[in-house]
Amino acid sequence: MFRLSMLVLIFILTGCATTQFGNFVAHNDEAHNKSIASDVTGQLIQLYPPASTQFNMQHPTVDSLGDALVDNLRAGGYAIHEHKKSNLSKSTDTPTSDGMTLGYVFDQMDGLYRLTVFVDQHVLTRAYIFNESTINPAGYWVRKE
Repeated sequence: MFRLSMLVLIFILTGCATTQFGNFVAHNDEAHNKSIASDVTGQLIQLYPPASTQFNMQHPTVDSLGDALVDNLRAGGYAIHEHKKSNLSKSTDTPTSDGMTLGYVFDQMDGLYRLTVFVDQHVLTRAYIFNESTINPAGYWVRKE
């Protein structure tokens, strides 16, 4: 009984320690995603020099936000190492030590959208609000180091 309890506790703690990345907004517009990706790229350009920075994606970009973000970062001068998955849900990439890891979480709660960008150990967050068919920042970028 004790072993079973310990196993359950370990699985619960492991689940809390892993971060799920990606876009968790069910119905968001492609134009909004491009606007947000442009905003993120502008902020990253201010913090990390484009010509000398490589970003290694932590997760596959399987939606229009991820695609727009990767395209904007490349256009901005960043080298991007994309994360790809095989049909067996195992990563086909080999870990690389060059560059910085990059991941994002885009979610929504009570009409407020939130984008959190993870660059290595740094976290950037910004809230957005949907207003008359446009999406606009609802505040400043917040950076946690």
